[in-house]
Amino acid sequence: MTVTDRRPLLIIALVLALFAAACGGGDDDSGDDAGSASESASASASESESASASASEAADEEPADPASVDDTASSDHDTDDADEAEAPAGPIVVTHKFGETEVPRDPQRVLSLGFSDQDDLLALGVVPVGILDWFGDQPNAVWPWAQPLLGDAEPTVIPAVVEPNVELIASVDPDLIVAVSQGLTREQYDLLSELAPTVAQHADYADYRAPWQERTRLIGSIFDKADEAEALIRGVEDRFAEVRAAHPEFEGLSAAVAFAFNGQPGVYASSDVRAQILESIGFQTPAEYDELAGEAFFVNVSEERVDLLDTDVVVWIATDEVVMQDVLQSPIRDVMRAPGEGREIFTPTLVSGAFSFGSPLSIGYLLDELVPELALAVDGDPATAVPSAVAIGAVG
Repeated sequence: MTVTDRRPLLIIALVLALFAAACGGGDDDSGDDAGSASESASASASESESASASASEAADEEPADPASVDDTASSDHDTDDADEAEAPAGPIVVTHKFGETEVPRDPQRVLSLGFSDQDDLLALGVVPVGILDWFGDQPNAVWPWAQPLLGDAEPTVIPAVVEPNVELIASVDPDLIVAVSQGLTREQYDLLSELAPTVAQHADYADYRAPWQERTRLIGSIFDKADEAEALIRGVEDRFAEVRAAHPEFEGLSAAVAFAFNGQPGVYASSDVRAQILESIGFQTPAEYDELAGEAFFVNVSEERVDLLDTDVVVWIATDEVVMQDVLQSPIRDVMRAPGEGREIFTPTLVSGAFSFGSPLSIGYLLDELVPELALAVDGDPATAVPSAVAIGAVG
């Protein structure tokens, strides 16, 4: 029975298992190693014996024209080289949280199932046939900084829900699923792997806490594009260096990347990509955030702990204007020092998206928008207007 024949059964199994997975987590068991060199070695030995026999027969004959022998030998050698060059390469083996995946070379139907994997894929020249839509309601689930690389393609949009939409994923007919910026459970990974080879989140980091550089490197390894991935990383890190050189005043200042979820304010710990980006241009994440976060990547902030927001600059992010208004109306701002001292920044949807994606494509857009506001917010003069704060009415 082929994979296509089994798909209806797989879809049913996936739906049931993913529903069960919602009630509990997966384990981190690694997958079994695959592959053997025995057939290759046997073939090589057979070729060697055949070549040896041919050489012996050729030595017993006395050619009339030595030059013709040289031409024949050269021709045979060229043919062997051509056959060797045309021989298809084997699959690429990629290590991730749940073990190893054999990835076919040059996959034609790549599904981007991570929250921000489409950016890395597009930056590496891979146009997905399906893309997970995290938030923002962008065309084809691709944000402005990546749209030019999508071209005229119209990938299937996969809604971001608690459990993957298995029927929709199956309908895309992927030959590879990339879910690096995800938090798949073992059960979800195993079942998605029945549809296509699947690469899950990074093996060396907790879910959602792999640095953006490591996510890019992992995705580059899937397509044998390590050099291209490193070039992307160097480009962003060079930009960080330019910002630090232009704004030495950022060095050592404390920064809070803050949010509000269902009216509850919080801040991101240093294990989150948003805090890591600010650290890359000189700011520091308060150590207490990491102590309180423990295994999480954020800390909820109560009115009793408003001191956690007493940093040199507070950058509020939100997925849309409704959430931003929740931030603006939060009672905690009434007891914060930053609002009265002009040290708040409010990032609109596109800037918040670039912050949250934290990809080689989005970071450049983010720095263009955010750095000028950071410079105004930390200049030490409460009278300096921060445009984003003025725009939403956070200051008079």
